[in-house]
Amino acid sequence: MLLESFKTNWDFELLDTGDGYRLEKWGDVILTRPDPQIIWPKSLPEEEWQKSWAIFKAGGKDEKGQWEIKKTLPKPWHIKFQNVKLLPKLSPFKHTGIFAEQAAQWEWMLKQISNPLPKPKILNLFAYTGGATMVLAKAGCQVTHVDASKPSITWANENYTLNNLPKDSVRWMLDDAVKFVKRELKRGASYDGIIMDPPAFGHSPSGKTWKFNNDIPGLLTDCINLLTPSALFLLINAYATNSSALALQNLLEDKIKNRPGKVEFGELCLEQKSSRKISTGIFTRWSAEGK
Repeated sequence: MLLESFKTNWDFELLDTGDGYRLEKWGDVILTRPDPQIIWPKSLPEEEWQKSWAIFKAGGKDEKGQWEIKKTLPKPWHIKFQNVKLLPKLSPFKHTGIFAEQAAQWEWMLKQISNPLPKPKILNLFAYTGGATMVLAKAGCQVTHVDASKPSITWANENYTLNNLPKDSVRWMLDDAVKFVKRELKRGASYDGIIMDPPAFGHSPSGKTWKFNNDIPGLLTDCINLLTPSALFLLINAYATNSSALALQNLLEDKIKNRPGKVEFGELCLEQKSSRKISTGIFTRWSAEGK
């Protein structure tokens, strides 16, 4: 089992954790955000925490709350991963539109596409604000970006514009991921890499309920059938589910057993300067290594 954290120096840093909060640096901006798994005390003195530009105050069961702004945020506010620019924002659900730990997966995917395939075709499902889409498009891939949320697609388009990407590098699909994949199978489409970042629970635009443990096996089967013979990778990220990384590994190994390659699983982590790690999600992934 891997404990995967990013290696690239980029404009994010986990400064400290403690007493139910993270102290994070996004570019020049320091934020304080709640994290219920953090049950240990803070390491840095309180004066360091007082340097925060904004603090998220949770409001209720749905985690919706509000930001207490202590210092005006820069306009524009951009951060960089390698040569990719991303646009953070303060959302009413404590998020910034960027899951910083995903930089570990971006690094891994960049290694997979270093194989000599001209313009790999990548399918990004539940693609949110498009961090992975921007990284892969910037690296020369043709990405199909699928998300059922119009605000998320709009935000992803802002990231796309920010990076001056070629017009044909991203295909935008405001759609239900499960239905889109089934239509792609009927159309005879195929992809060299697939990313899935599904929620634990949600609803499609038509109102159909998504439950991770019930629905991920069928979606995974369909996605594996979309892979080209020379496919490079398949990745499943998961947040806040009652599943486990080991369960995801077992599922992926069973579904992809007829295709040579390597299956890995583990937890995504953020790491403080003190080397203390916090878990932020689970994953399993297949790569064509060694075939």
